[in-house]
Amino acid sequence: MTDSRLRDHLLGIGAAESELGGLSENDMIGLAGDIQISRGLDLSLEELADRCGMSVERVTALYNSFGLDADRLAGFGEGDIRMLMLMLADDLGLVDQVGAELFRVAGRSLRRMAEAAIAIYVQDIESHPDQQGADLIELAEMNAAASQLAVDFGDTLGTIFRHHMWTAVRDQRTGQPGDGPPELIGAGIGFVDLVGFTPLSRSLSPGELMELVGEFEQRAFEVAGQHGGQIVKSIGDEVMIAAPDHATVIAIVVALVSSFADDPAIRPCAGVTAGQVVFRLGDYYGPLVNLASRLVDIAEPGEVLTDRGATESDSDLISLRPAGQRSLKGFDVPVDVWLAEY
Repeated sequence: MTDSRLRDHLLGIGAAESELGGLSENDMIGLAGDIQISRGLDLSLEELADRCGMSVERVTALYNSFGLDADRLAGFGEGDIRMLMLMLADDLGLVDQVGAELFRVAGRSLRRMAEAAIAIYVQDIESHPDQQGADLIELAEMNAAASQLAVDFGDTLGTIFRHHMWTAVRDQRTGQPGDGPPELIGAGIGFVDLVGFTPLSRSLSPGELMELVGEFEQRAFEVAGQHGGQIVKSIGDEVMIAAPDHATVIAIVVALVSSFADDPAIRPCAGVTAGQVVFRLGDYYGPLVNLASRLVDIAEPGEVLTDRGATESDSDLISLRPAGQRSLKGFDVPVDVWLAEY
């Protein structure tokens, strides 16, 4: 297939002649996806502000609060108008009261989702055209289809968001003390870490490394969901888990650690605590969180270490064996530690 055929194909789906100058074949394949993502974003920043009756400065500031530079975006569409008009219709002033924090968290989370979504085509299609067994027009169509799938998926996320809100509200009410500050809740916290990950990563190809980390994170999400917990965040080769109580979080980390017992490449260990923690903007803070993080630092492969609070748990899934006192970074006195046996 000639370069001119791909060029004609891109012009036919909406590319401008000026966009094609000096592009490599890979870049031209990528442009097919870019066109799909930006389709319908025909308004300029000035036109968007005028349609919404807002100043350009106000619109720019709102997009900045989501972590976006409005001047660098492909354009704006009807969805942008609906979002901005919704904010204008906020008679209670909730956007001004909580908007900055909410937008920051949403922007950070959506950026991560976007980066995961683009891996479908930037890493898999654009980067390896010679391995796909297809001609360049077919690859461009695959890229466009993958981009449209990602966009359509994003448009349906309101349903999942509503389910998460339902669950989060109930978890907050269950864990929150009746007379305490609203940001203080009871929860179980666990950290699960891949022991020896750094030296192992040096011996793996980028593809093998991604596969290993992906398998670990996917297993963690599945196990946490099955037991009524959640993955708070992934930090490289480590995941942070939260659950309503000690018994639940121990059940989650034990299930996750033990599920890799026969896999020599993935050797997780865990640290667990539970009690009163500060919950803010989807994350957890406080001394007990720090303690769980320090416990995972000293755990051996396959171990689940916990603190004294676990001895009060009514879980029948595990037994606990005293593991002595340990000196932990950031703690003035040695901490009593128990080993969860499973």
